[in-house]
Amino acid sequence: MKNLSLGINVILIVAVAILYYMFFTTQNNSNIANNKVLIGDTLLEESMAESNTTAFINVDSLLINYFLYDTLEIQLLEKQKQLESQLNMKVMRFQREVEEFQKKAEMGSFLSQESAQRQQQELAQKEQNILILKDELTQKLAAETMIMNQQLLDSVVNFVKIYNRDKKFQYILNSASFIHANDANNITKEIVAGLNLRYNTKEK
Repeated sequence: MKNLSLGINVILIVAVAILYYMFFTTQNNSNIANNKVLIGDTLLEESMAESNTTAFINVDSLLINYFLYDTLEIQLLEKQKQLESQLNMKVMRFQREVEEFQKKAEMGSFLSQESAQRQQQELAQKEQNILILKDELTQKLAAETMIMNQQLLDSVVNFVKIYNRDKKFQYILNSASFIHANDANNITKEIVAGLNLRYNTKEK
């Protein structure tokens, strides 16, 4: 049994969650035009796609530049390293016991066949226990990943809501959900700057 990996890519996957997230405000628009604009798989009224009612965020750029994302990623990678170290210590101890068993078997050092079979069964059980531990640690890491994902998502969404109290956009969309938009509607830098300012303030 070689050293085991927990088999989880701990790079935060919240980008996937945000990728299809669309933030809507509840403003009413009394001047709905008949022309429609295709955004992703959604047809929006053209008046809703105008620059004064719609903005968008490049989530990839946001995550690359958001300090909290970097912090959580480092924490998660460190947690993965700790759990894998815990697991692989048991693996190495097990491997030494297997090697000792093989040497004793080759040298005929067992007092009886029953003794050899009993130790072989014990080793089989230890191997099973290691696989169970691997599953448990994998689940533990996955749970912590989801908690951090939610923390990051809540941070972004809550800030966007606060940001939009003054801006009053009807739609704040992810740039991944449509093909083309006026770059004047891109508020990514403003959102990142605000998020990092809030993050630095909390860290002081």
